Amino acid sequence: MPRHPWESRRQDDRVATNADQTEFAALRYGSCNVDAGTFDDRIAESLEDYEASDPQRVPRWASRDAALDSAASDIGLEIGRRQQILDEAYPFKIEGNRLRYRPSRTLVYEFCLAVSQAPSLKEGDYARLPLAFERLVRDVLIDFLGPGTRGMRTGWPSDPGEPRPARFRQVVERLHELTGEWVWSPDPTLPDDPDPRDVKDEGLDIFVWKEVPDKRPGKLFVLGQCACGNDYPTKFHDIDANFEKLKKWVKPLSYATPLRAFATPRHIPNGAYFADVNHQAGLTFDRARIALLAEGEGENLQRQARNLYAGLIRIVISSFQVGQPVQ
Repeated sequence: MPRHPWESRRQDDRVATNADQTEFAALRYGSCNVDAGTFDDRIAESLEDYEASDPQRVPRWASRDAALDSAASDIGLEIGRRQQILDEAYPFKIEGNRLRYRPSRTLVYEFCLAVSQAPSLKEGDYARLPLAFERLVRDVLIDFLGPGTRGMRTGWPSDPGEPRPARFRQVVERLHELTGEWVWSPDPTLPDDPDPRDVKDEGLDIFVWKEVPDKRPGKLFVLGQCACGNDYPTKFHDIDANFEKLKKWVKPLSYATPLRAFATPRHIPNGAYFADVNHQAGLTFDRARIALLAEGEGENLQRQARNLYAGLIRIVISSFQVGQPVQ
């Protein structure tokens, strides 16, 4: 009987984390050994998932060597899986036991990888990274849905480069101006204009809609939640399936039921687990899917992506230069 996708998540997350660390080392230095992602595990001696089940029969050194070999093999398989998903859009190549970096056209994959490896997402310049990721997701969705699509970053806090209204009521009123739907009408027990300290964005980070030529009510709306941290599984229901959190403030929400979307700069491992995230959180965009779409011919991204994302990567790797290893 097939395992439930959640049963293998702990191990798959470990492998994905190690593969990310290997990719990050290759991004930083130009190339690295495929087992570079096991460094943190070796330091922390946390290879128990790979070690022999009967340590009394197997010497510790032999068990540890086997665990390292198994971990390195899993990293290679995971990197191969990512390469298969992205094909030429994957900015790394396995050469023997080395992973070599080859810059992508947009640097979107590299940017998402850097966000996932950032030591903070809240302090100093690092706080710019989640805002930039949300803008990226908005632009990817606009290009994905095609002509007639528009979008707005609605998440808290406001983005200095693209300011959004300071209060949630103002955000909804702006959406109404733009779409003709989304009417601000809070429940009688709720404040008419809630304080931003109490109500920030109700999980709504990205708002994308596609116009219909007849201009009548009933547009396609995509409501996006973005999660950059390694706690991303806790964010699957920030926009709940029935939109109850939003309906407390907006009536009618829209005439056609919106589509939920979930985005993370991390790579979600395990095809069954990825399918389950789509079921729980809505149409899901992880690093691989975002990069694959960005590497297409979308005009919103191609005009300015490379320089923009190179600058953002430098927040995490200060000496990053496109195509040049960093020491």
